[in-house]
Amino acid sequence: MKAAVLHRPGRPLRLEDRPRPRARGDQVVVRVRGAGVCHSDVHMADGAFTGIRLPLVPGHEVAGEAAGLGAVLVYASWGCGRCAWCRRGEEQLCPEGVDAGWTADGGYAEWMLVPSPRYLIPLGDMDPVRAAPLADAGVTPYRAVRRALPWLREDATAVVIGTGGLGQFAVQYLKMLANVRVVAIDRVPAKLRLARDLGADDAVSPDATGTLPPARAVFDFVGSRRTLALGAAALERGGILVQVGAAGGRLPFGFDTVPHEAHLTTSVWGSLEELVAVVDLARRGRITWHVETLPLAQANEALRRVRRGQVLGRLVLVP
Repeated sequence: MKAAVLHRPGRPLRLEDRPRPRARGDQVVVRVRGAGVCHSDVHMADGAFTGIRLPLVPGHEVAGEAAGLGAVLVYASWGCGRCAWCRRGEEQLCPEGVDAGWTADGGYAEWMLVPSPRYLIPLGDMDPVRAAPLADAGVTPYRAVRRALPWLREDATAVVIGTGGLGQFAVQYLKMLANVRVVAIDRVPAKLRLARDLGADDAVSPDATGTLPPARAVFDFVGSRRTLALGAAALERGGILVQVGAAGGRLPFGFDTVPHEAHLTTSVWGSLEELVAVVDLARRGRITWHVETLPLAQANEALRRVRRGQVLGRLVLVP
């Protein structure tokens, strides 16, 4: 099979011929139809993350077909099954877990090995290529917004920083689950227009945030030093700042750096149960998202475009 493989951070992926994986025991082989390209894939390829198993086939947003199941979406965080996190259904927080595209081969390939059918969510008549981004870009903001719901009364303002692959979903979840005023912030005019089309009440560049009212909740889908500082400055007292993006930013914490009684938290991926809920929303037409495609052979071009912020919504590799 063809696979795009990362051998060394900072070097291009190599398109290689590899043996097709074979299932043993409960394992399932998935014929990949689409693999979303996440900004975390870019960070990994650039060497910003540690703990990556090399050589590695990236890709944690994967949809395809499995024998006897038809079209499926892969839940890509596989826990140990024994720890307290796994027993609570929070496998993405398992300290001994394996994540596809990070510590196990992912979906930048024609075929992918999944440890159990329980990690495969039926898609029905949904297009797997279009559905692939739900596995991260769809579920991660869903979890982040749900965790912040106690702060989101109806007269509240919520700010979404970064309206790309994940932010496009966050805008919709905020309007659907909380019905609050949503302000989208991005440097790219096309992404601001997309945010408005998806329901944002206002969409502005970072340079135009000085006139905005304080926000009860801020969701940072970039996670750089600059965006975290912007998020803290936009927050009202007692509000919550949720960092989702992993661009390496740090925020000084103290009485003189954040609003009084502010709540600061990260939000990591989503649970299997939450991904099932997101797929249900998608199948019922409650959410929409923008997708672009490139062939698997252009994986390096896909990473380059994501790195440069040249993708509207999500880019999906098609084997």
